[in-house]
Amino acid sequence: MTRRRDIRATRAIDIVETAYRLDGSEADWLDTLLGCARSELDTGCGVYAFTGNEQVPNLAASPVFTQHALDPGYAERLGRLNQEAPDAIYDLLRPRLVTCGGLEQTLGADSPVVEHFRALMQPTGVKDGFSLFAQEAEGGSITISAPSRWVVAPGPRVRGIWQRVGLHVASALRLRRKLAAHATARDALLDPSGKLEDVSGDVENDGTARDVLVRAVRAMEQARSADGRASPESALALWRGLVGGEWSLVDHWERGGRRYVAAYQNRPNVRDPRALTPGEAAVLKYLALGATNREIGYTLGLPDGTVSSCVTQILKKLRVKSRVDLAALLQHSRSSRFDVGLGEHNVSVVAVDARPQDDIAALLSPAERDVATYVARGWTNERIASARRVSPNTIANQLRAIYEKLDITTRSQLARLVTNGS
Repeated sequence: MTRRRDIRATRAIDIVETAYRLDGSEADWLDTLLGCARSELDTGCGVYAFTGNEQVPNLAASPVFTQHALDPGYAERLGRLNQEAPDAIYDLLRPRLVTCGGLEQTLGADSPVVEHFRALMQPTGVKDGFSLFAQEAEGGSITISAPSRWVVAPGPRVRGIWQRVGLHVASALRLRRKLAAHATARDALLDPSGKLEDVSGDVENDGTARDVLVRAVRAMEQARSADGRASPESALALWRGLVGGEWSLVDHWERGGRRYVAAYQNRPNVRDPRALTPGEAAVLKYLALGATNREIGYTLGLPDGTVSSCVTQILKKLRVKSRVDLAALLQHSRSSRFDVGLGEHNVSVVAVDARPQDDIAALLSPAERDVATYVARGWTNERIASARRVSPNTIANQLRAIYEKLDITTRSQLARLVTNGS
């Protein structure tokens, strides 16, 4: 009998290091990255990975696909998975910045997608699989998957490590694409002790930026030490997605084998919708991807207080009352714009359909659907309770049930799911 193999997360720093290697093509990079991750994920059926962007987000149209020892029967059926699925798997994952775990664990045992997956893969013996999906604020994404002949359900610790690894990998993918498009350049070069060897651009005249980079290099080197590798959670807490919301750190090798650390500008490019600062615009883009403040802080390398301040300013500048209202407003597929004449003035109005779409509504009871609709409108528990003539405790209990059914934890995530669907 084949020995069951669990999903592990012991080589997180090795995988992050591999992600930030800049040599080779995107295909070479992805293949090397998958090879590094395979020992952690392969349950006996092999592993595969592919990258995407806003134009080609799914497997069938992926710019790059690679696999290591993927079960032949599974590989033959893989192309049919998205084509015949009742819902596109990618569309189910898109509302979240990063998602990882078993298919059943993520979507639920009764999900039509899970049922379709098992029916399609039944001849191969594959019943489930681990998947990591991570996206970044310019539309790039990466998916790493490992099919399994048994149900996989890694615990919160392992999933948490892989989520942070996913954020790094997505950031590294953005950097590679920026460099390929000549859209970024090196701002600083430091030795592993944090000593500045060369600076350019805005960093040259910014003492605060130089200090931030020095501290970040030292923290990264601590994460890469033997002690750091032995404790992936602690190491990943030290090595964050970006430095000061601006830079990614990568190894740079000189002739003779001497290693330096190069800092490249890697902040996501986003349009300024309403006089937002570059930092606020970047935070807004991640809010649109359903990220929590903690996820945004880790991804951009910003303190929690800075992220909170950015969110406050975004709400003020976009003239919305709450993060829940913002989450609904950002779902363009459920919104419409029209102009209203008021005397000599025209006012642009954005209307959002806040009713749960069919795929979400099917998971909820009639009462829960009503509560979800009210939450998407920005109502408090007390206001919902008054409208439904029940106690606030009843609404709180219904919300907990909704969160569990939809695998979410916040009101803004609920508003985003209700207005986006899937």
